[in-house]
Amino acid sequence: MKGKVATANRLREGDIVYLTEGGEWSANLQDAWLVSGDDTELMARASKAEELRDVVAAYLIEVERVGDDLCALSQRERIRAAGPTV
Repeated sequence: MKGKVATANRLREGDIVYLTEGGEWSANLQDAWLVSGDDTELMARASKAEELRDVVAAYLIEVERVGDDLCALSQRERIRAAGPTV
């Protein structure tokens, strides 16, 4: 199943984070709230977190569920999800 998740950077540490269905931000893509279809509420929650200064630069990315795992579709987002490169 393909869909979208919200990603951003945590304001304090700069860590890459993903919005969970419970409204928290997780460093693990697998915890992300996957939305297929109308993503209005997803982006609204991410934008609200920006207003509260929890995160910066929130945006939606396309992902696909492969088995039990969420996988980012773009190379850039796969690199971000994997962590820093050396």
